[in-house]
Amino acid sequence: MSEQILPAIQRTKSAIEEYPDKNWVIAYSGGKDSTATLKVFLAAFQKAERKPLRISLIYCDTGVENPVIDSYVKRTLKNIRREAEDAKVPLSVDILSAPVQDRFFAKVVGRGYPTPTNSFRWCTKALRINPVTKYMRSFGSDDTIVVLGSRRDESQQRKRSIQKNGDDYWQKQGGSSATIYLPILDFSISDVWDAVFCLGTPTSIDAREIEGIYRDASGECPVLKSPNSPPCGSGRFGCWTCTVVRKDHSATKMVDAGYSELQPFLEFRNWLAEVRNDEKRRWPVRRNGVERPGPFSIAAREEILMGLFHLERTTGTEILADGELEHIFMLWERDYDIEHELGLRPKTCPISQRRRIQSQRTKSMPILISA
Repeated sequence: MSEQILPAIQRTKSAIEEYPDKNWVIAYSGGKDSTATLKVFLAAFQKAERKPLRISLIYCDTGVENPVIDSYVKRTLKNIRREAEDAKVPLSVDILSAPVQDRFFAKVVGRGYPTPTNSFRWCTKALRINPVTKYMRSFGSDDTIVVLGSRRDESQQRKRSIQKNGDDYWQKQGGSSATIYLPILDFSISDVWDAVFCLGTPTSIDAREIEGIYRDASGECPVLKSPNSPPCGSGRFGCWTCTVVRKDHSATKMVDAGYSELQPFLEFRNWLAEVRNDEKRRWPVRRNGVERPGPFSIAAREEILMGLFHLERTTGTEILADGELEHIFMLWERDYDIEHELGLRPKTCPISQRRRIQSQRTKSMPILISA
């Protein structure tokens, strides 16, 4: 076992015993870092003499997570919840999500937001930060310690962020009053995988399955592998809609590895990246009146929406959340007059357009399952 693991468990045990009255919130994504973090924390919890009465394991469901990862995480969370109940561990499992108006396609198809870029990365705050912030307020940020799987070795950007916030296991981030605790701050990738494989609790987590997903997503596996070397794969996962990166390498490699169900999502994502930069599909002005490419036109938004309907039919998954389509129609109605003033469309009847679009979604739709 890595030399970093036992000190991390001891350090976390001391932290738990020092603050047993706090609400401990563990952020979980299903990836290797959050898995190692959860295992280190639970190992420390088992050893602690003074234990907290409340531990929350949270997963932020953006609605556009990689479908393979999302399925794995939700299945695992269900099993972790059952395991915690059987072991009488005070662990609640909560899946967070953004309200309808902040969902990814409510922004893109409803408001006409161009898909995210490095200079306009609007998705992280709307889909991840805000739901977690709201959750924290539900029981008071001052009484909360958030456990994150951030590491110095993760990337240069993460290292700079950690240094900016104190370069220690205890941090304050993003102006929040909640305290941040980083139990695997000094872990290398090898240390992370050792924790994933060597620490037993929760038994609901299948380390081999995680390793297999990472291997397929990164393609990182040497021809000759020592039995004591860390498992293959150090890649990263994200939303299947992400257009911040030029190419979604992890999804591409997963398709190549046999996850054929991801192919339609990948193709749609690549098409979104292309249409984002097509000025013919955008307003000639921004909403503030500046003459630069603005939101997608309603015609382009409808084109994207039709593509989503086709994707739902092709994959048998429900991509638009309950109420999201109605919210999209409401946002379109606000923009009809603007487009008429810009000379982009004649006066139209939004009700007839709505009926036509709704009929397209219901036409020959299979029974949908959650994406």
